[in-house]
Amino acid sequence: MRIGIVGATGIVGRELVTLLATSKLEITELRLSATSRSKGKSMATHLGERRITEVNPGFFSGLDMCFFCVSPAVSEKWVPVALANDVVSIDNSSRYRLEKDVPLVVPEVNGDLLGKGERIIANPNCIVTPLVAAIYPIKKHFGLEELILSTYQSVSGAGQEALNQLEDELASYPSDLREGKFLLNVLGAIGSIDESGHSQEEIKIVRETRKILNMPEIPVAVTAARVAVKRGHCQAVTFITGKDADLREISEVLQAEGIVVTAAPPQPLALGGSDKVYVGRLRENREHRPRSYSLWLGADNLRKGAALNALEIAEEWWFRH
Repeated sequence: MRIGIVGATGIVGRELVTLLATSKLEITELRLSATSRSKGKSMATHLGERRITEVNPGFFSGLDMCFFCVSPAVSEKWVPVALANDVVSIDNSSRYRLEKDVPLVVPEVNGDLLGKGERIIANPNCIVTPLVAAIYPIKKHFGLEELILSTYQSVSGAGQEALNQLEDELASYPSDLREGKFLLNVLGAIGSIDESGHSQEEIKIVRETRKILNMPEIPVAVTAARVAVKRGHCQAVTFITGKDADLREISEVLQAEGIVVTAAPPQPLALGGSDKVYVGRLRENREHRPRSYSLWLGADNLRKGAALNALEIAEEWWFRH
């Protein structure tokens, strides 16, 4: 299989290059591209050193599949070029996620959408992937009527430049502490805020969750925050089931689907490098309403939230073909 990565030197692209070494895919060729700043440099891969090129129309010629680990604007420019070269495109940006004819996939949830002739496949938001991985088994076994969540998203979710900023703030501590910085702070909105008071990130989470769960009308309330953590997203999730369930049953259902259930809440420092979704503090909300439950969810946003899910999409697509 001949694979390309556009954005190979970015924070998700580098993670993906590492993960390819353990992939089920039989990769015979690997092409890497990035911005002009990285052009001509070499990158270590499981196939040996690979020289990085600047993306151009010829980059896609002869490829079977290409991962796009770039901004929506870059995907919008180059995914059509890949399609013109008959290359299957897995896009990590938000550009195609809500397009009607583009599957938005978390393989363990809706992998059955693959293998039907699709040429673009969208990878979800890095908070949505672990969320639906944990919520889908609950929906399947007990029904799902409502979701309420608050997210605590690490700085790496904003990209390498944001992570560099946090490193600079750590290096200059305590002289550079002020409003708007990451260090010792919580930013109560991610992205721009619309006239109704909802942030760009919150709208993405609502719409993508509904699409993946195939529940376009489910009530979803989200508050998304950025916290001064380098890596690992967490979220506090409250869900209303369609029928009664006890905590033991919910825990067993989650574990049967590969979710790691713990008594203590998962912490970002323990999540780095893990491919799993972790759930802790599972509890019934007796002071709220009937069939109301809450849990604390954590996952490595660069792996399960982004690069690993993209790779699992590729593996599932290839298996179905």
